[in-house]
Amino acid sequence: MIYRNKEKEFSDLFDQHYTPLYNYAFKRLGEKDMSEEIVQETFIKLWQNFESVQKEKRSVQSYLIIVLKNKIIDFYRKSKAREKNTNLYFINKELSEELDNEWEINSRIHEIYNSLQAKTAEIFQLSREKGLTYKEIAEKKEISVKSVEQHVSKALTTFRKGLKEFL
Repeated sequence: MIYRNKEKEFSDLFDQHYTPLYNYAFKRLGEKDMSEEIVQETFIKLWQNFESVQKEKRSVQSYLIIVLKNKIIDFYRKSKAREKNTNLYFINKELSEELDNEWEINSRIHEIYNSLQAKTAEIFQLSREKGLTYKEIAEKKEISVKSVEQHVSKALTTFRKGLKEFL
């Protein structure tokens, strides 16, 4: 007999509070299905704690609102975590693609460098890696400045052609 009264009382509370709770949830979430699900979970929690809520002489309405708000907060926390994981996945994917691309560029640079004539490669290295001026290279190699310019120009042209797809 007590159980039957509990069911009737719960049913009356459900009928009385479902629509306002749903409207509140929908206003916060903007999703029909999720709002319905969260309100259902709220009433499930009320059913599980029905006797204790009644014993504490708490207002059922305030209990339902507190539970609903907590469910909405949990939803946002979980969706933020999913969003964060999704973002991490895409960031990781982008970084991986960038690293692959960088690896490919570096590999291509080494291939091009190795394809240069020895003298051109050496002059280019002195110019770009050692930072020597054309005049310093000319003196060191005992060639004209114009010759240094031609070797560097030849190397740059070869690099531009070889790296065309990356530029």
